[in-house]
Order: sequence, then C-alpha cells, then structure tokens
Amino acid sequence: MKKTILSIALALTSVTASAEVVEGIVVRVGDRIVTRTQYDRRLKEVYAQIERGAPAEQVSTLRQEARAGLVNELINELLIKDRADRLGISVTPAEVTDAIGRLKQQYGITTDEQFESSLRSSNLTRPELEAQLRDTLITNKVFGRELRGRNEATDAELRERYNREKESYRLPERAHLREIVVLKPESGNLDEVRTRATEVGEAARKSGTDFATLASTMSESGTREKGGDLGEVAKGDLVPELDTAVFNAAAGTVIGPIETKSAWHIVKVEQRLPSEVPAFESIKDKLRQEASDETFQRDYKAYIETLRKDAFVQINDKMIPQG
Repeated sequence: MKKTILSIALALTSVTASAEVVEGIVVRVGDRIVTRTQYDRRLKEVYAQIERGAPAEQVSTLRQEARAGLVNELINELLIKDRADRLGISVTPAEVTDAIGRLKQQYGITTDEQFESSLRSSNLTRPELEAQLRDTLITNKVFGRELRGRNEATDAELRERYNREKESYRLPERAHLREIVVLKPESGNLDEVRTRATEVGEAARKSGTDFATLASTMSESGTREKGGDLGEVAKGDLVPELDTAVFNAAAGTVIGPIETKSAWHIVKVEQRLPSEVPAFESIKDKLRQEASDETFQRDYKAYIETLRKDAFVQINDKMIPQG
C-alpha cells in the first residue's frame, strides 16, 4: 500500500528491537522483532478500522484478508526500518511537529481541544500518533531515495489507456433533480398532511410556477436552502418508487407527491443525462493518478522483494495468536 504522510488510518504499532524479551516472538527481521502482544494489538486495531468503515456484509471477508496479510505487512515495515538505519535516515522532532500540523489542517482541526478529542475517538495517545507519523516519514524518505524516479505518463500514453479502458469509466444514466419534501408527522392527522402534500404538488405543476422558490418556502428537507436542488443522481440511487418515476419522466416534468416511508416527495426533473463515457480531458487527471499508483505498486513490490532476499527473516507460526 502506498504510504504518505496523511495515510495513517491504521494505527501503525511501533516494532523495534528489544534487549530483553519476555514473551514469544512472532516475526524477526535482523535485530528487529514483533512480539505476540504487538501482533495481537495491531490485529485488533486493523479489525476496529474495518468495522468502523466497511459495510456489515464485507466485515468478515475483510477481517480474514487482513489477518492473512498481516505478517507480511509487518515484515515489510521492519525491512524498511532496517533499510533506513543502514542509510542513516532519521526524522527530527520538528518534522513530526510539522506533520501533526498538516494532519490538523487536513481534518479542519483548529484547537487543542479538538485535537485531543480526535485522538480519543481514534483510541490514540499523542505519543502513539507521533510514533506513527515518525514511521511514515521514515518510510517516505526511504522510498524517495531508493525507488527510481518516475516520469509522469504522457498525454499520448494516457489517451491510449483511455481508449483501451474507457468502458470501465462509463457513467450511468443520470438526472438532475429538485425536490420538495413534506414529512409525515410522528403524531397527528396524517390525512391532513397528505392533503397538504397533494396541494403542494398541484401548485408545483401550475404554469409559471418557480419550483425552486416553492421548494425554498414549502420543503421540509435540508435542500430547501438550495431551492430543493438535489444535483445529479444516478439511476438506482433513489428508493424504487422514486427511481422508477424519475427515469420514466421527461426533462421538465414535475412528479408526485410520491409517498415513501417517512415523507411525500414532489420532484422536478430538471435534466435527463444518458449513460455515457466521459470525455478524455474530463478524466485525464484521474487516469494519470491511476497510472502513477500502478507504477508505484510495481516498484514497491520489487523493492521489498530485493530487501527480503538480503535480510534475515524469521516467522514463528506457533507464536501467532489464533482465533
């Protein structure tokens, strides 16, 4: 995985050599080790991150994949740290402080209280975060010195890639919509609110009615501040009853009220957009980034294989916690 100063979603446990080891060693790379406790803590951190960010139906599979790849991931980190030692690469406290500043800026953290709260929500202490950032900075320095320089792909190369893979970038059928939402009451006269939704729908269809103005005064959705503007939605993104109505309507049509579980929806189809492959220029930057990432992954894999051939690596399978 390509690592940058801000790619610290996983808590990278510091693994170092120890003169006194009082528990089982899972991995040894040269003089550096990962103990059973360190391995178990790292695995739990990975699991926690998966459970926070992955859809429920994917959690089990992702946990299995993470467990299967963790030993090699730890070995790779130790190989890079060992290489940094051999190259005399280190990180200064000022560099760590600067990295923390950039991290705060990325996440819009402006006060010490916000920063401490963010650390607590991530189950991190400041020393642990600093250790993670130090590891990431060292990794970046090693890569910057050791991996060959890569020229950016030319426009001609990117266009060739575009022509070869453009169907994979195809956009689905889309519609630009505005909405007026009339919420169902938690208690009270449901028929009365249904009648109001019907009246709003009739008003929205009247000739000369400005739908955006009506939405800004009558809608009970957060989009009312934007005149009900929902922007573009892709076919399949809406609840089925709305999706069917929208993608069977012509541009300019006002639909509804359509009843859903929590509200009635009056929708104006501002524009219909067909499924299409985006123009080369509109996705050129994305193509360039993908090409760069692929090159990095290839170079990284070859680099790690080279380091591993020249290193003493020992894996104690019996020490790996089970379950």
